[in-house]
Amino acid sequence: MLSAPPPVAAAAGSSAEAQAAAFADDPRIYYDKESGSWKFEGDDGTEMEYDGVKGKWVSILDEELVKAQQAAYSVAGVDEETPAAPVLARENKKRKQQVDYTSATPIDAPGPSIKRGRNDKSDSIKDPKPPRSKNTAVYVTNLPLDTEQDELVARFSKCGIIEEDDNGEPKVKMYALDDGTFNGQALVVYFKEDSVDLALNLLDEAELRIGDSSTVMKVQRADFAHKASGGGGAGEHKHRKTVDKKKITKRMGKMQRKLEDWDEEDSFGFGNASTVPGKNSRVVVLKHMFTLKELEEDASLLLDLKEDVRDECSTLGEVTSVTLYDKEPDGVMTVKFREPLSAHACIVKMNGRFFSGRRIEASLFVGKQRFQRSGTGEEITGDGDEAEKKRLDDFANWLMTEGD
Repeated sequence: MLSAPPPVAAAAGSSAEAQAAAFADDPRIYYDKESGSWKFEGDDGTEMEYDGVKGKWVSILDEELVKAQQAAYSVAGVDEETPAAPVLARENKKRKQQVDYTSATPIDAPGPSIKRGRNDKSDSIKDPKPPRSKNTAVYVTNLPLDTEQDELVARFSKCGIIEEDDNGEPKVKMYALDDGTFNGQALVVYFKEDSVDLALNLLDEAELRIGDSSTVMKVQRADFAHKASGGGGAGEHKHRKTVDKKKITKRMGKMQRKLEDWDEEDSFGFGNASTVPGKNSRVVVLKHMFTLKELEEDASLLLDLKEDVRDECSTLGEVTSVTLYDKEPDGVMTVKFREPLSAHACIVKMNGRFFSGRRIEASLFVGKQRFQRSGTGEEITGDGDEAEKKRLDDFANWLMTEGD
C-alpha cells in the first residue's frame, strides 16, 4: 500500500500570505486560530505543526498518548514519582548536612533542588498566564432601525477586511427583537485585529450615513466574557462544532489574497479611478474648507483655520505641515502626515463631513495637482501683487485693532 505524501512546506521565514498559498491545496492542512499556526492531520491521526522560522513540519506530542504508554509499562505497587532508594538516601543525607540552626524550618522539610547548574524556578512558573486571545470584532450600537447590512459592510470595510463565513458572506450580525425587527445593535468581525483599533478611532461617534446627524454610531471592542458565564451548569462542556478543515484553509487563503488586493488598491481612497494615488502617499487634499469671500472678510481666518485643521488631524497621527491655498476658489487645504496610514485615516474621517454648510472632499495627493496661494513666486505679479498687498494690509489692521 502506498503511503500518503508528506505535507508541503513553505520556504523558511516566508510571509503568512505565502504560507496560505502553499497550503491551500492540501485538505489535510488547516489554520488553527487558537495557536495562530498551520497544522497538519494525517490519515493515520498523526498531527504536526508548521514551524515558519525553520520552514518545516514538527510533530505534536500527544499528552494522552504519553500517559497511556507510561501506564502500559508501569509496575504495580510502584510510584513512578518517588525517587529510587539510593537517590532518596543522598537527598536526606545532604539535607542533614545543610541544617540551618537559625531557621524555623524542620530538618525533614523538602530541601532545595539538587539539579546542578539550574535555579529553582518553581515559584516563577507556578501560575502561567494564558495567552491573550485575539479579538477581531467590534460591537456597534445606536444604529438606525432601518439599517441595511450592505451599508454596514460598506462603512466598516473602510477600516479593514471583514471576515467571511463558509458561504463567502461577510460576518456582520444584526441583532433583532423578539418580533424579528432590528434592535439597532450589530457585531462586525474583522479578519485582522489591527482593524478593530482603526474602527474605534474613526467610526466611534461617527455617522453611519455621512451628513445625517441622526445616524451617529457608538463603536466599542466586542466583549465575549458573558458567554463564559452564561448557559450550562458546572462541569458541562459544549460539543465542538465539526468543521471542514479544507474549507477553512481555502477561506484563509482567500482572505489573505483579499487583504493583499485591499492594500494594493488603497481602499481608503475616495479619488477618481483614473488617478489612483500611490499607497504610500502621506498628503491629504481637503476641498471646500473656506471661500475666498470668507478670507477677505476675516483676515484671521487663515491662521485660525490652519490651527483648527492641525488640531483635528493630529488625533490621527503626527502632522508635519498644513497649507492653505488662499487663491483657490475650491477652498483647498493640504495636510501632510508622518505616516501614510494616518493620511488614509484622515480621508475616512474627513471625506463627506460638513463644515460651515459645505461638504468636504478628502483625497490623497496624486502628485499632479497644482494649487495656488499667495507668496509662491510667479503668482505674485501684476494684479496678484495688489491682492497680496491688500490682504496683508487687512491682516495688519486686524492685529492693530484686536483687543480694542
